[in-house]
Amino acid sequence: MTDYPTNHDLGRIDVIELDDTPALSRDVTLNIATIQAAWPDFESSFDSLQGRRMMGLFYGENEIYRLSSTRLGRDHDNPLGLDETVIPGGSYLRLRLRGTAPSIYENIAPAFDALFEHADHDPGRPHIEYYRREGEVDCLVPVSSSN
Repeated sequence: MTDYPTNHDLGRIDVIELDDTPALSRDVTLNIATIQAAWPDFESSFDSLQGRRMMGLFYGENEIYRLSSTRLGRDHDNPLGLDETVIPGGSYLRLRLRGTAPSIYENIAPAFDALFEHADHDPGRPHIEYYRREGEVDCLVPVSSSN
């Protein structure tokens, strides 16, 4: 088993713990063009992006990509009619990408490839793109609790 943190050409790989987190979401097919077209519409649905944690959840076995925003207090009535979901908690391997567009986005797939090389992947949970801020994306792969 690898000791963490460990370094990779794209960045440092760490193990982190997430709590189950309620979120508002919309599902689209797992297709790059569809996903890229869906994000601006999803983000513009909200009154403001301030305080929001935006994440993309991959459900590969279902060919689903779930655009998600963690639920905030001002979302109590869900006036947008978005789907309700929970971002699953547990242990994840994380590789944090830093850079500028478009290169940061071009590194997402290679980052997941690197994480899967290190992971005892838990297929019951999605892998996650967490858009922390402009120029920073966390790629997260769920790992079995035995890690």
